[in-house]
Amino acid sequence: MTTTYIGLLTIIIAIASYGIYIRDTIKGRTRPHAISWVIWAVLNGFIFTQQLIHGAGPGAWVTGVAAAANVLIVLLSLKYGERNITRIDWLCLVISGAVLALWLQNVNDTLTVSLACIVFVVGFIPTFRKSFRKPGEETVATFGLNSIKFFLALFALNQITLVTALYPFVLGLMNGSFVIFLIIRRIKLGSKLKSKKGAKYVQPS
Repeated sequence: MTTTYIGLLTIIIAIASYGIYIRDTIKGRTRPHAISWVIWAVLNGFIFTQQLIHGAGPGAWVTGVAAAANVLIVLLSLKYGERNITRIDWLCLVISGAVLALWLQNVNDTLTVSLACIVFVVGFIPTFRKSFRKPGEETVATFGLNSIKFFLALFALNQITLVTALYPFVLGLMNGSFVIFLIIRRIKLGSKLKSKKGAKYVQPS
C-alpha cells in the first residue's frame, strides 16, 4: 500500500512539474529544444513498457505520465521551441536512434536499461548546449521537481533491481545536475552583464 501512495505522489509531482513547463512554454518564458523532447518521449514510452513487464508496479506510473507529457511538449516546441538546431543536435538524434535500434535486438535486460540511460543522457545534450548561452529559457522548477519525483519513484518499486531502479535513478541524477547547471550559468551570466554595465560608466572628473 505504501508503494501505491508513493506512486500517486510521484504522479502529482509529475503533473505539477510538466504543467509549469507547459505554462512557461506557452507564455514564451521557456523554449524547449524539440530534439531533446522527441528523444525523451520515445524513450519514456519504451522504458514504461519495459518496467511494466518487469513488475515495477506503481513505480512505473511516473514514467508513463512523463511519456505523455513529453509528447505534448514536443508538439508545443514546434511552435514555441528553440529554433537554432545545430549539427551536434542532429547527431544526438541519430545516436539515440541507433542505440534504440540496438535495444530492439532482444538484448539482455540489464543492457537494455543501460542503453536507455545512455539515450536519455545523449538526449540532454541539445538542451544543455542551448542552456549554456540561454539558461533563462528553461524552467528550473520543472527539472527540480522531476529530480525529486524520480528519486521518490525508487521507493515505489515493488521490486528493486538494476533493471527497474537504474533508469529512475539516472533521471533523478541528471535532472538535479541540470538544475545546478542552470543556476550556475544564470549567476555567471548575470555577473558578466553587471560588469559590462559598470564598464560603460565613466566617473566624472
